[in-house]
Amino acid sequence: MDNKQKLIQWLQETSFREITLLVDFLVTAFIGYLYINQLINATPEQLASMTWLSTLLLEVIVYSIVLMVVSYVVLAMISDDELSKPMDVREKQINLVGYKYSAIILQVGVMLGIVQYNLDVQGFAFMPQSIPHLPLHVLLVAFLLAELAHYGVQLYKGRTGDIYE
Repeated sequence: MDNKQKLIQWLQETSFREITLLVDFLVTAFIGYLYINQLINATPEQLASMTWLSTLLLEVIVYSIVLMVVSYVVLAMISDDELSKPMDVREKQINLVGYKYSAIILQVGVMLGIVQYNLDVQGFAFMPQSIPHLPLHVLLVAFLLAELAHYGVQLYKGRTGDIYE
């Protein structure tokens, strides 16, 4: 069996909602990779520039919108009208568990962002080299991690079936 046949078999065995979650997870991971890669490769002047930061945030937003719209259009074309079907009780429970973990990560990220902002205002730094606008970066990374957790937990719980643990 070659790779194309294996892919076709996997697509036939996998539920549409699971494929949708996997696509969302991969798109979010790709956007996170682009963002972190831009931050790592930025010069200190770029990190301090609001113009560069605004451009980076706009890129993240545009990539998010375009990739999500394209993925949903493609998935809608290959689905058997599964997007219009309501979620069953099990899928709703899995979705709620995903939201729970996502909310925890987002709350921790917001708290870290607030603490970092207060430390910046008071001039206290843990790192020898200060990163301008660090609270904003903490919040964006927390959001991306929360989204990854939301999709990842749903994929895991859907595969393993241990919803209530």
